[in-house]
Amino acid sequence: MKKLRNFLILFVIIVIAINIYQSIQKKDVDGETLYSNADVYNFLDDKWNRTNVNATATKLNNGSSANTCVYFIAEVLRKNNFNVPNETNNISQILTFLKAKGWEKQSNYEELKLGDICFTTDGDGDKNGVPTHTYIFMKWVEEGNYDYAYICDNQAKDYKGKVYHIRNIKVVDKANGYSKDAFAFYMKKI
Repeated sequence: MKKLRNFLILFVIIVIAINIYQSIQKKDVDGETLYSNADVYNFLDDKWNRTNVNATATKLNNGSSANTCVYFIAEVLRKNNFNVPNETNNISQILTFLKAKGWEKQSNYEELKLGDICFTTDGDGDKNGVPTHTYIFMKWVEEGNYDYAYICDNQAKDYKGKVYHIRNIKVVDKANGYSKDAFAFYMKKI
């Protein structure tokens, strides 16, 4: 009986040590948790998480849901242990922040992975201008068809109250009477 008890104690200590080691290994040199597409996708796949993030983004934007896409993305990152300053509130700030953390622009939307952070063109359709919007890519509506994607963003008001909704990312489209700019690029941690 004593051997079994000692074995169980040793087993528990080993499990705890492995968990501590794995959490340390997940940190980069800045002490920042590494970005995980799978973690972000799984987090946003939960309706409560999506609703909570959208509500927090709106609160951070003084109660307005308009122009809260960066608040939304920043809050998703924070909820997934990626330390984004609370005052990050516009496209230029989030892009500067991501670039400083070693992220790079990627333009081939056919290579999007679940949980990638996407950006649109500017209001004139220029892929090199300042994007008008950012969102999280969830998956393609139809595998192998690169027009319509399931995404998560702050624009639930334009998609029948759904934070997780379908968007045509390939071209400028309309939703609830509002123009939705096309995909320009996504940011990838390199």
